[in-house]
Amino acid sequence: MNNKINVLNENGDEIEAEVLLYFSLDKTGKNYILYTFGEMDENKMETVHASILNETEDGYKLETMPDEDWETVKEVMREIIRNEQN
Repeated sequence: MNNKINVLNENGDEIEAEVLLYFSLDKTGKNYILYTFGEMDENKMETVHASILNETEDGYKLETMPDEDWETVKEVMREIIRNEQN
């Protein structure tokens, strides 16, 4: 997988995003992708987006994840941050 992907926004326009992390979870049986458009929030922190990543005949398709998946993905992100700080 490349470190850049094109994502369709709510207007149907393609926007290039930087892939931060791609991983699979046995717990859910799904593939996930974390990516950014380089936006900063009010605290000057880069905004990170997360989606389910499905492979299709035409490439990959991003899917909005349900809340229970999001809680699991947030825990993975916290674990990565803890490991990087040690």
